[in-house]
Parts: sequence; structure tokens; C-alpha cells
Amino acid sequence: MMENGCVKLKFSLDVIDKPKMSFFTMLLHEQATRPRSAKKKPSDRPTSRATVRVPGPPGNQAQGDRPYSRTTGRSSPIRLYAKSPTLISERVYSAYARSRPSTGKTMQSKSHTMTSAAGRETGSSFRSIDPAFLEVSKDVMGMTVWRIENKVKVVKVDQQEHGFFHEGAAYVVLKVDAEEITSLHYWCGLMCPEAEVKLIEQKAHELDKILNYATLFSKETQSHESTCFLKLFPEGVIYIESKPKTTVSRAAAYVKRMYRVIGRKYIRAVCVEPSLDALDPTSACILDGHPRMYVWVGSDCPYNTRLKAINLAKKFRNMQRKGIAHIIVIDENDEGMNSAFKKKLPNGHTPLTNGHSIQSDNGYSEPDIVSGDGTRNTTLHRVSGPKVMYDMPEASRCPLHHKYLVRRDSYLLDRGPNSPLYVWVGQAACEGSVSNALLRGKAFCEHRCYPTTMTICRLREDHEPREFKKNFFGWQEKETKRRQLTKKYSIGNIERALFSTKDNRTVAKMNEHWSDDVFPDGDPETELWRVDGESLEHVPWDQHGVFVNGNCYVIRHRITEADDNVHTLLYYWLGSKSSESVQQKTTDLVLEMNRTTGYKCVLIRVLDEKEPSHFMTTIQNSIIVYDQDVQENPTDRQMFCIRELENGSMRVQQVPATSEWLNTSASFVVTTDTGCYLWYGKKSGGPEREYAKNLLGFLNPSRMYTFDIVTEGKEGNTFWDMMGAQEVYPKDFTQEKLERRPPRMVICHVGPDSQYRFNDIDNFTQQDLTDANIFILDTFDLVYLWIGSSVDDTVSSRAYDIIKAYMLKDPAGRRFDAVHVWMTSQNNESETFTKYFRRWSCNGYCGKDKYDMVRKRIRQENAQIDTEQQLVDKTYMNYPKHDYRLLLREEQPEDVDEQHREFHLTDKQFCDVMRHSRAEFYRLPMWKQQQILRSTRLAYIPPTPTPLSISTPTPREP
Repeated sequence: MMENGCVKLKFSLDVIDKPKMSFFTMLLHEQATRPRSAKKKPSDRPTSRATVRVPGPPGNQAQGDRPYSRTTGRSSPIRLYAKSPTLISERVYSAYARSRPSTGKTMQSKSHTMTSAAGRETGSSFRSIDPAFLEVSKDVMGMTVWRIENKVKVVKVDQQEHGFFHEGAAYVVLKVDAEEITSLHYWCGLMCPEAEVKLIEQKAHELDKILNYATLFSKETQSHESTCFLKLFPEGVIYIESKPKTTVSRAAAYVKRMYRVIGRKYIRAVCVEPSLDALDPTSACILDGHPRMYVWVGSDCPYNTRLKAINLAKKFRNMQRKGIAHIIVIDENDEGMNSAFKKKLPNGHTPLTNGHSIQSDNGYSEPDIVSGDGTRNTTLHRVSGPKVMYDMPEASRCPLHHKYLVRRDSYLLDRGPNSPLYVWVGQAACEGSVSNALLRGKAFCEHRCYPTTMTICRLREDHEPREFKKNFFGWQEKETKRRQLTKKYSIGNIERALFSTKDNRTVAKMNEHWSDDVFPDGDPETELWRVDGESLEHVPWDQHGVFVNGNCYVIRHRITEADDNVHTLLYYWLGSKSSESVQQKTTDLVLEMNRTTGYKCVLIRVLDEKEPSHFMTTIQNSIIVYDQDVQENPTDRQMFCIRELENGSMRVQQVPATSEWLNTSASFVVTTDTGCYLWYGKKSGGPEREYAKNLLGFLNPSRMYTFDIVTEGKEGNTFWDMMGAQEVYPKDFTQEKLERRPPRMVICHVGPDSQYRFNDIDNFTQQDLTDANIFILDTFDLVYLWIGSSVDDTVSSRAYDIIKAYMLKDPAGRRFDAVHVWMTSQNNESETFTKYFRRWSCNGYCGKDKYDMVRKRIRQENAQIDTEQQLVDKTYMNYPKHDYRLLLREEQPEDVDEQHREFHLTDKQFCDVMRHSRAEFYRLPMWKQQQILRSTRLAYIPPTPTPLSISTPTPREP
């Protein structure tokens, strides 16, 4: 193809058949495979570009072997384009030439310009695929882990070692889901050398390109991991001291280790020196010994952490002890076992025998902390290049909206130094924005002087996690292309359909299923009180539904089902013109009523002009609200606005009798001493007009049948003389209404001096609810406060203040008066709360009962494990014996088992080489055994094939 005087030839070098090569292919292959150290003769030096001389057109034979350009009439070189062996994207190879943007308009020239710009920013050129990544594919589901060994080599980690991370090593973690959604992370320990940190970053970007750019790509650091990374290891992450490979003397040294368990939903086990100083009443510890493993639980440790610590000890036993170890759970409240356990620990820290320091939990940071001053630290930057001052301008501050994210650009979400940094990349963004997202995020952190341990995460459009979406005030979920609304489900299996991860055919979206807050049918009973100072004044039944917006009211609604099951709802209606002191007193009275009933009520806050449909059913689907200011200054003219709500209920609001309060979408009743008028807006419906007629019987029975009907646009002079000057009035009712989103679970930690700390709980279940804590279920338009049965009454009385503090720290910038507020307690939840959980049972909470049951199961498992059985594999006795030096050679005898070369050592050689006897060696954890085998060069390393690759020179800067 001829373009701009250049002949473009595109072909692939994946499989090269040399006898069938064309002249152009042979030339490019020869230049690509030529050793760089070979010196070229002056006559062989290439021109400014890799050129090939071909005969010109038939009409210009004088030019001979020079290519011909139709536009200039002069010869020009042929530019060769080759396809990358990785089958990812097309690249332009200009051997021995300076990379510069092309002026062509074709897709090849655009790819050339984009690739050259990316190469200048990353400072790297296209290289061969690492042998460890040859089998990587999106078609294979599961998780794969690699790590750096010998400072230069990438080695795949065995599956039994997943979740165990050495503090001095670097890892790459890849997770492929069922829908080919890839999650890629590279993790660095706090003791990892700088050279390995740079190498693992390079290898992670190389793997990212092989995957055609992962859906989620992040940089992680020890003790500062994000939830996206920790959720890959639901059983927990264990930090192991030192490096995966070291000298024999340092690898052989081993003393008992203690792991301090930190976290709640996703726990981390930090390796510390065994001592009394490591015991903390708020956490749990695991002491790794043989034949027993001790799990010490503090008196104030949450029950979730206790169960996670026991499960982590079981994982350690199964993967590192071959399932041969007893697990002893020691509670701090058990004085006998606690004192015996403390005798096994020295009093204070002692130096390690191998000369390494163990990382404590001082650098630990809880993921997904809702901290700071709410939206003050949240900013959105548009990213277009690597320069922070010029290429990353501030795009917006809170409140953020989804519409701010443009598909052809990339954006950076900054929430301060204590939260992960997100780089969002649109689907139509250029390749450089995708490949260099993390590098630009690092440059931004360096410019802001953020800590180097900060997590940086790249997100692709339509695959944003919930931790990212919660920072936006307006977020619209997009329809998936695979959704097929064809399969029908019954009431019995609708739950399976809605929560299925594989079945894309559903009846409705989650938001539609969660949007209805309904209560069961039954025999209703309603009582209503008006707050009068420090007491409640009873309201007769014929005045139910008649309120004044300067007062507050309490409504108790009981529903008795057919099986005599009683549901009690306590509504407290707050008038829009009531004082804060009256609202606070109303809340205190409602909390006291709930306490006297044994916390069996569901408390629901209802704001004026924001009444939900289930509240309207308690007052016969009709409400009349008098205005406080109009009542205090009465006139001879009164006006009421009648409008129909979404569920068919009617709302009557008294407004000032002026024309500016009229609305096209409603009907109005205007009464005077001399007459009565019904004004109908053009958009008002029939039910509203009929209700306006019936309302006259309540407001002014004498005028029930003597009234004048006035329609909008046909008012006479008499009407306007009565209303006053005609002014502009609105056409519709505008009211801020938040959309319901997928729920978020947040735990509240109440500290001294009324300090509150909130933490998100990812993938929450009923087991995350504990009787000693307070939780918040947030659906964006509704905030549900759940109080455990063991929470102190003084803390429960501050429930209203807790919700206020939570809303002040809301990353989306919502106002406290814009959301609905519900409160409930343990064992008294309604279906409006339990529907957000996949499974719900009366005994599904995490508490003391479940903790005691797990301890009982552990004792039963210990009774079935025989720790006296022989750990040493006796099959080594049948292997022929060879000298240690012979086993290190590349060419070994045929009778040598490469996977177990240590079996060919005699007992004396084994003790001299391993620095342990066989009995002592097999009592060590599996990670320690592998570490010693690697240090002695006896570990089995599977062979890796060398792929065919093409390497090109690094493009020089223009």
C-alpha cells in the first residue's frame, strides 16, 4: 500500500519459514536477529531507516532500484511493519532508526505514533516474553502467583504457598474470573531490595501487555494492601520473615515464630518475635510450634477475628504441616491456660538468631477506612501525560458525578495519603493512557509527597469496584450486553436467580428488587403522639394524618400476622420548620420508647415532604400539613396545594395565598370569607381534582357544594383580584431524590470522647454482624443502623449522633437530610433489612455461641490427628546414594530423581548439607523446608521452554 510516498508492508513473524521467506522478510529477520555486539562494515551501515531498494515504476526506468513516489516524483524508502509475536497489538519496527511520529492517516501510522510515545515515557522497548508467562491465558480461570528469585528470574509459586508472602521478596498475582475479568497485582515486601522492586514492576507491566491490559491493575505494598488484593485470599495473608532464598546458614536457622492476626473481614498475619509484648487484648496471635499450634485470643478481640485466626491456623497446619498438628485455642479469660501459655514466651523482645528484624504491625493500615473530613480531600484530576503540573489538572471536586468521566480520557481520583489512589481509564482512551496509568500515578504521589507504600490502582471503564463508586454522588450503572430477560423464575427460586454469578438471565435488576421497602400483611394498629416539650401528647384517631410543620410527631404502627408474629414500627415525623432542640428531643423519646420495649422496634425517621409509601399506609394514604408561619399570622385567605404521590397517596400542603406558589402539576383550594375556588393546573390529574373537592368538606364544610372551578390559563379578573398580582410560578415539583445503589456494610468503632471510626466490609454476610458492635447498611438513599444485643445502652443512646458523624465523612458529599434513616437491633430485623443478605437465619450472627462451637470442632479434629506418626518419608531408604557435588551437576545419573534429589543423600551428608537431621528437617514448616532446599540448590525447578522472540533496539529520544 502506497501512502505519502511510502510503501507499507504488514506481515507476521510469529512463525518464520526461512526457505519460503521473501526478500523483504529475510532482510527484516536478518536485522532483528543480528547480534548487537557484531561490528558492521562501513558499507553495511544502514541509512536513517531500514530501507529496501526495489525497481521503480515502468515509466521511470532511470531510477533503477529506487522506490518511486507518485506525489513527489522522487524515490523514498519502504517502511516495514511487523506484527508483535504476542498477538496483542501491531507495532512498527524501524531498525537502527530514530522513533518519531508519522504523518500518515492510516491505522498503522496512528499505532506507530502511540507506541513511540509510550516507549519514550516508559523508557523501555519491546522485548521477548518471559518464559514464566508463556502459559498465561484468559481462558484458564483461577489464580496464579509468581515471585522473583536470584534477583533476575521469575518463578511460579506452588498453589499450596498462595497467601504466604516473604517480607524480602516481590510477587505478581493474577486472578482470572469466569467472565475473563482479569485482576493483576504486584506486591513488594518492606524488606525487598530496590532492584527487585523495579524488576517486578517491569515484569508486571510485561504481563499486563500479554493480557491485552488487565481489567484491574494495582501496586501493593506489605501492610498497606487494598481490599481488591486482600479479597483474593479470603483465608488471610501471612507474612514470612526473610527472603525465599538465602545462604544455607541463615536458611537453616529457625526458631518458633508468632504471627499477630490483624483485621476483620480480610485478615493479615504479621510475623513478630515470640514475647509477652506481642499479646494485645484487641487482637489474636498464632504461635507456630510442633506438634502443637497455639491460637491466643484477647479478651477484647472481635469474634470475627477470632474465627478468622482459627481458620488461618488450620490453613497453616494443612499447607505447612501436612495436616499433622494440634491446634490449641487459648482464651485470655481462661486463667489456667493463659498463664501456662505465657510461660512459653520470654518477657520482652529478643534479637533474632538470623540477624533479621521482624516487621511489626506498626505500619499496618486498615483498608477502606471512611476517614478524614468527608469530601474535603477528594479531588478528580484529568490525566493526559506524565507531568503532574501540566498534564494532570484538577477536573472537579466533590460532589463528583459519573458524567465527569469521559471515555476517551483517563482520570485520577485522589483521596489523600491514607487511601488508595485510583486511575480510571476510559474504553476509548489511547494505549499510552492504559499502559502508563500506574507510572503516572506514581509520579502524582511523588509530587504530592505521599508515602511510597501507597496503593495505586488502575481501573477500566465498566469494571469499577464499589470502593471507587462510593465517591461519586451520581453514578449510573450501565446495562450489560449479556443480559437476557427471557428466563422466568418463580417465587421459590428468585433468590438463586438474583444472586447467581453465572446465570445472566434475570427477571429484574438488583436495584429493582431492593427498591421496595414493604412490610408483611396483617392486622394493623396505629397510635400517634405529638411532641409537647418533654412529654408526648396523644392525638385522637380522627386527627391522624393532620400535622403542623412546626411540630414533631411519633407514630407507633403494629402489624400482627396470622401466626401471631408482631412487627412494631416507630416512625418519628420531623417538621421542616421545627427547631433542632425539638427534633433532638423527639429522637431521645423514640430511643427511650424502644429501650422500654426491649429494642424490639424498627425506628424510621420521616422528614417533611419526603414521606415514603409505607409511612403513608399507616395514615390512610393521606396527609395534611399546615404551615407554622401561616398559622401564626392568619389572614382571610388560605390556600392548600393537593398533589398525588408516586404510590397514589395524596399530600395536602398549606402554602401562602399568593400566585407565586401555584404549580401547573397540582390542584389548589383557595378559601376566603366571601367564596371558595378550586384551581386546576394543566398537568394535574383526575384524582387530585376529585380529592380537592372532598377536601372542602374538611376545611370548610359550609362551602362543600358552593365553589368555583378555575382552570389554568382561563382565570378571570375576579380570581386575580383575589390572589393579587400575577407572578411566574413553577411548572413541576423539583425535589432531590437519591437513587438506590447496591448496599455497603460499614462497621462503627466508638472511641473515647465520642470519636467514631468507620470501616467498609466487602462482600458482607450475616456472619459479619456481631453482637458487640454497631453496623451501618448504606444503600445511598437509605442508611440503616444495626445495633448488636451486647452494645451498652450509653452507646445505643448515641445512635443518632453516630449516623450524623457517618454522613459528615461521606465521600460522595450527601446531606444528612437527604437520606432516610432507619434503626434496628439484633434479632428484631424486618424483611426490609434481611433482604440485602444472601442467607439469613436466626442463628447466623457471629458471637460467643458460634465461637464456642468452633472451639469444640477444633477439639474433635485434634482427637483424630495422630502427632506421633512418623513425619519422615521412609521411601528415601530405597533410593541409591550419591555424593552431594554430583547432585549439583547439570548432567546427572539416570537413577536420580530430580524432584527429590535430597533422597539420594546419606544421613550424614543430609545433616552436613541441610544443617538438620532428617527428623528435625521434616518437623519444619513447608516454606522453611523449601527455603533450605533452594539455598542448597537441591530444590526442583521445572524446565521452561525458550520461545521464539524478536528483539529490537530501544528507540532513541528525538
